[in-house]
Amino acid sequence: MAEKVFRRKMSILQRPNRRSFLRGSLLAGGTGLSLPDLLRLQAVARDSENKNLDPKTAVIQIWLGGGPSQFETFDPKPDAPVEIRGPYGSIQTKFPGVLFCEKMPLTSQVIDRTAIIRSVTHATNGHFVGAHWCSTGYPGDTGQVTHPSSGAIASKFCGPRREGLPGYVLLTEEQTRNPVIGEVMSASYLGAAHTGFTVFQDPFHDAFDATKVRQATANLKLADEMTIDRAGDRKSLLSRLDRLARDVDASGEIDGLDEFNQTALQMVTSGEARRAFDLQRESIETRERYGMHRWGQMGLLARRLVEAGVTFVTLNTAPDSLCWDWHRNIVNDNRPADGSDGPTRGMDVSGPPLDQMLSALVDDLYDRGLDRKVLLVVWGEFGRTPRINKTGGRDHWGALMSILVAGGGLKVGQVLGASNDKGEVPVDRPISPTDVLATMYRHLGIDSTAHTVTREGRPIPLLPNGKPISELL
Repeated sequence: MAEKVFRRKMSILQRPNRRSFLRGSLLAGGTGLSLPDLLRLQAVARDSENKNLDPKTAVIQIWLGGGPSQFETFDPKPDAPVEIRGPYGSIQTKFPGVLFCEKMPLTSQVIDRTAIIRSVTHATNGHFVGAHWCSTGYPGDTGQVTHPSSGAIASKFCGPRREGLPGYVLLTEEQTRNPVIGEVMSASYLGAAHTGFTVFQDPFHDAFDATKVRQATANLKLADEMTIDRAGDRKSLLSRLDRLARDVDASGEIDGLDEFNQTALQMVTSGEARRAFDLQRESIETRERYGMHRWGQMGLLARRLVEAGVTFVTLNTAPDSLCWDWHRNIVNDNRPADGSDGPTRGMDVSGPPLDQMLSALVDDLYDRGLDRKVLLVVWGEFGRTPRINKTGGRDHWGALMSILVAGGGLKVGQVLGASNDKGEVPVDRPISPTDVLATMYRHLGIDSTAHTVTREGRPIPLLPNGKPISELL
């Protein structure tokens, strides 16, 4: 009888009905679950899951939402006509003959610690379909999220690597324009137990505005107006968590809820997570090396979180797919950052902060001995059109994109795959999004041929196809 009641309450908790949750408490992700809910559900779910064989592994995913251009990042074509090569120059990397866009000078000098894949390809030019494909392994052809994200899969099969921490953390701006695209990072039918613990970052787009930088890094949100600093009021927070216990378990039939309240309290005040989220523990030199801007500080936070014991961290640089969606222009045309077309101003705006953060993160993974434990994957949902359009921008292009990977014990210091001279299609070693995800799962010790089960009891393979990228192993 007790088991049936427990299962019924679990089912209720997984329904997105905000009235059943504590208003004003810490929220985890977009479902509205409070932190104790999430921790309790994760613990119950872990009781029946196969654990990761190597509890030391983790993934950092840098998501360049909107579709980064292969030409303006890792696969420039300096010998192509100007309408293809674009307005930016190319620079030599640490490897003779391997070129990057001139806006990536710092990353070009850590290429020996990375692998560049220039031949990732799929069959869609749609934001949602492509993002769903790269996040879940399945094309999002219904307009709704139908499968769990890689972060949710990591949470389900691995859990956190240290108690009192979430298995999956999502660092993101709040979604304001295209929220359905951001939902591809969700848990889907896996439910609230594997929802990413979301740390909202107040959005701003002028990356080097010192005032906005200070505001942004001061306002890293655990959610719903509860900042790290405000969580220091332990007595008030505990009172709110106690109210949650009474709201969710009015009958007192769920054993151990106080334990989860206490874990939640420790998580945001004095435990490992509190320390991991506290960027002030880093030296000013380190923070400046990553960049005193939104992406820099979030990249540093991602590194701190995996060091502390989080298994999967996604830094979503553009949940509304704007920062890399360069239809209007690929150079800065001085439009307001909050203009109606969004900040689609190319590498003048997006290049320097990404380059600074990414190069610092790659170096840190190796200099701090994390290169075998932590796999870094940097990608978006597709590349950009080879020919510049009439407004000076590039449009969607699923046939080819370039991505960067590092760490994970992979064979780095190589460029894998190649595109043709116009940057249109792979001419060597085409690689699918499912191959990238299979490589990611292998690193985490997850069998990519395993299944999840929908709420209706239907088994779904983690991936429909794809194999780990053999050249990297």
